Amino acid sequence: RRKKVKLSNWIFLFLLILIACNSKTVFEQHKSFENQLWNTDSTIVFNYLVEDTISQNQLIIKLRHTVEYEFQNIFLFITDEKMDTIEIQLANKEGRWLGKGVGDIRAVDFVYKNKKVFSKKGDLIIEIEQAMRYGNFEKIQQLKHIESIGFRVEKND
Repeated sequence: RRKKVKLSNWIFLFLLILIACNSKTVFEQHKSFENQLWNTDSTIVFNYLVEDTISQNQLIIKLRHTVEYEFQNIFLFITDEKMDTIEIQLANKEGRWLGKGVGDIRAVDFVYKNKKVFSKKGDLIIEIEQAMRYGNFEKIQQLKHIESIGFRVEKND
């Protein structure tokens, strides 16, 4: 006797295949933080193998934090070909979180570089450090309520 497969299961499978086939993502990786603490001396490293030196790409930083995060933003040091300091807004002036999520986790995608054409094939190493400062502190030793950081490379249309 054969089992009946629900129509909703077929629709879900079809959508999953459709999304996978149309995906512009060529690389994505995430690193989680133990106990949701990001130490200031903890450098997160992503290694992406560049094979395409013709197409334009978006380089995206993906940050997941809890609603208990104490600040409106986060500053990061990012090193690829050179070092940059970026600021990612996580909440508006009224304190409303800008990221998407359900429950107590919010996810924010930040386009670090748009229309990036890689100059050469080979390993691209992206290093990310938290660069938060507060008051008289030179740096915040342990940034609390950070779930994970990710790096994604997408082909531009």
